[in-house]
This record gives sequence, structure tokens and C-alpha cells, in this order.
Amino acid sequence: MNVTLSIVIVSWNVREKLSDCLRSIENNPPSVHNEVIVVDNASTDGSAEMIKKDFPGVVSIANKENLGFAAANNQGLESANGRYILFLNPDTIVHPLSLDTLVRFMEENKDIGACGPKLLNEDGTTQPSARRFPTFRGALYRHTVFRHLRLFRGQYKKWLMRDFDHNRQVDVDQLIGAALMVGRLVVDHVGAMDERFFMFYEEVDLCYRIKQAHWRVVFTPQVVITHLGGQSAKQVPVAKRIMVLTSLLAFFRKHRGKSATALFNCIFKPAVILRDICNIASGTLMYIVALTAANSSKRQKSAAKIKNSSTLLCKYTWRLIRI
Repeated sequence: MNVTLSIVIVSWNVREKLSDCLRSIENNPPSVHNEVIVVDNASTDGSAEMIKKDFPGVVSIANKENLGFAAANNQGLESANGRYILFLNPDTIVHPLSLDTLVRFMEENKDIGACGPKLLNEDGTTQPSARRFPTFRGALYRHTVFRHLRLFRGQYKKWLMRDFDHNRQVDVDQLIGAALMVGRLVVDHVGAMDERFFMFYEEVDLCYRIKQAHWRVVFTPQVVITHLGGQSAKQVPVAKRIMVLTSLLAFFRKHRGKSATALFNCIFKPAVILRDICNIASGTLMYIVALTAANSSKRQKSAAKIKNSSTLLCKYTWRLIRI
């Protein structure tokens, strides 16, 4: 029997969240013939063993080392047999009929290359999931000292589509990769995920190539999936920032040009470092105030801010310069 839907999940040290995700698929299965493929990126929390024990019907690929998100998704893609591929994060909960509705939407709209659902936070509020492609000025506001100066805030809000109506079906530039469905023929045409993106922006790059090939990327609010968000990346907050910056600059080099990105970096990288210097200064001041006021919550928050910025400056500055 031909497989209609392949669900590809890449996991790293989120055993309980992965179990909840797989259970939600098991409890809300699509009516079409489907398969679930989990690629475990060398987890040390027993995730691979849990899959074999609790979900024997799931295809499990256990890596001996962390190959990165894009490479692991491509491993799942190579094993997939479906006409449609759903790249799904392990910290998601599938709702009733969501998978069938996504498949039916793709079946009824052959000009669509990728689509994604409305994502909900754990408390049921809407999680922003549609964005425009990143810009140099938007990146300066998001990641550098320019944020403190309030420069390019409009470009940043435009990039993140702060005014977007998440109750309306609409074509967009990109959808975040927590739940992204693509047609197999589309991926065969534009290529799999670019493995130069170890983590972050791999789905942005894929959506960009899909759009360049004249397929549509569509936000579909009639489908709802809960996304807890960033469960793997939260384990390594400073390393996460470096991965985000590395992937962002890789995207710019690939799609905005190496020369333009090199000129951008003359401002961007020093401004990133300057932001962390400011974070240490402001965090220290906040810590003293919180200590005086005996506010343990603000004291802990300030200490974390100081620690993270200090770690980036001490441990990652040279790596940042070399990106």
C-alpha cells in the first residue's frame, strides 16, 4: 500500500516531550496510510530505548552523534515513503483531525509547496508562526545593541509580522519548522534541507527555495497543533545564540550574497558584542537593586543575564568573529 503521509521527528534529549508527541499521534491518527519516523540525535536520556519499548510501530533511527537538525531531518526524509512529509518537532501535541486536514489541504491545492498549521502555546494562546524573510536591518534590531537604541524596530516588526491575523488563511514567505508539511515532489525538485544549517533557519532556507521555484507557502489556521517551544535549545542557551547567529549569517550569504553579508558583518558582529557588554552592565545594576530590595526572582534573572553574556564574550567571541 502506498504511503500518503510520512511524519519525520528529530529529537535530542526530550524523552518525555517526545513520548507525549508520539502518544498524541497515536491517539489522533490520520485516516490515510502513514508512517512515523523518529531520528534521535544521540540523546543521553533514554529516548531511543523509550521509542522501541513504547512505540514499536515507529521507525527509529538512532545517531551515534548529534548531526544537527537539518541533517537528521534529511535522514528521516531518505527513509520516508509518503507523498507528503510533515516535519514535526518532538515538543508538539497533535490535535484531532489536524493531520488529515493538512493532507487534504495539500491534495486540494496542487500549487502549494508547503503549508503549516496555527500553533498554540501550552496555555492555549496563539504562537506566532508566520514570518517574512529576514532582513539586514531587522537582524540588527533583534540581535545587537541597536535594540537598546530602538533603531530598525519597524523592520524587525515587519520581519516577524507582528500585525499578522492568525485566524486568516494566507500565503506567507515562511513558516517556522515546528510543524511544516511539504510535498515530496516539491522536495525532490528544490532539494532537501541544507545541512550547512546545523540548527535554525533550515526551514527558512527551504521555504525560500520553494518560493523561488514558484510554489506557494500557506498558513492554514483551520489546523491546530500545540507547540511547547524550544525544549532542546533551552538546554544550551548561549550555544543556542551562537547557532542562531551562525545560521542567520549563512542564510544571508546564500540568499543576499557574500559581499553584501561581509559589509553587513562589519557592523553586525561588533554590535552583537557591544550588546552583551551592555547586558553585563545593566544586569549588574539590576542585580544590586534586586539584592537591596531582597527580590530573589529579579536577582536570579539578573545573574542569568550576566552569566549568559559573560559566557558568550569569554567563550564564543572568537567563534563569533569567525562566523
